Amino acid sequence: MSYPPQGPPPPYYGPPPPWPHTPNPHHPPHHPPHHPPPQPPHYPPPHHPPHYPFDHGQTSAPYPYFVPGTMMIPVPVPHDTSQPTYVTNYIYHGDSSNTTAGAEVQIAETSGDFDWVPTTATTAGHLTGKAVLGGHEGWDGSPLWVIRAWHNGDLMPGKLSVRHNAATVTYNAKEIPVQNIEVLCAKPENLRWVPASSGNVPPGAIPGGRTASGETLYVGRARHQLSITPGKVHPSHNACYIGFGGTEVVHKMYDVLCRLS
Repeated sequence: MSYPPQGPPPPYYGPPPPWPHTPNPHHPPHHPPHHPPPQPPHYPPPHHPPHYPFDHGQTSAPYPYFVPGTMMIPVPVPHDTSQPTYVTNYIYHGDSSNTTAGAEVQIAETSGDFDWVPTTATTAGHLTGKAVLGGHEGWDGSPLWVIRAWHNGDLMPGKLSVRHNAATVTYNAKEIPVQNIEVLCAKPENLRWVPASSGNVPPGAIPGGRTASGETLYVGRARHQLSITPGKVHPSHNACYIGFGGTEVVHKMYDVLCRLS
């Protein structure tokens, strides 16, 4: 709302003007007696002009003004990205090429005699310091030991996740959990991982078991989705089989565990 420079209009304008009168030809116009208009009352000015706040020394009444109410303005809350607030099961599919050819065999801490030691998946931890490390899990980096176990008439090499007390072998396109196992224990200077492919095994390859028909199976390992997983080399199948995610995965490129002469 705005007013002219001389200030707001007076609060009263007087009576509204009369409606225009249309003369009637059949009736002469009536002229009421004339009376002088009443004079408005006269009041003397105040001796001291009133003072209004917020007028910076002026004595006139302040103009009306509008004061807005309180407004809620959304303010973005900073998000801390240093720690995730959720857990994801996404598996990164990394490079699965074989880059561990000729790698030296590792032994958990200290060396021991070469042997297949009978134990179970839940009690094998006492063999730390003797067990051959065949690789590691891709999702948490935990070690995988070389083991072997019986299933359906076959004695097959496989893997043991000692951190999770879980051992498996592969059979008929599936990863089979096993409890009664044998853990490979050896001196680190006596073994090497040697690259091979298509079911071939180099000289000195360590037998890890046999099929029900009598074919020898060898200890192998392969890379798969950031893991290095021990498994079995099946020469007549021209492949190395490893267990991963509940299934049997076939690899044509792999490493074979060999004894140094």
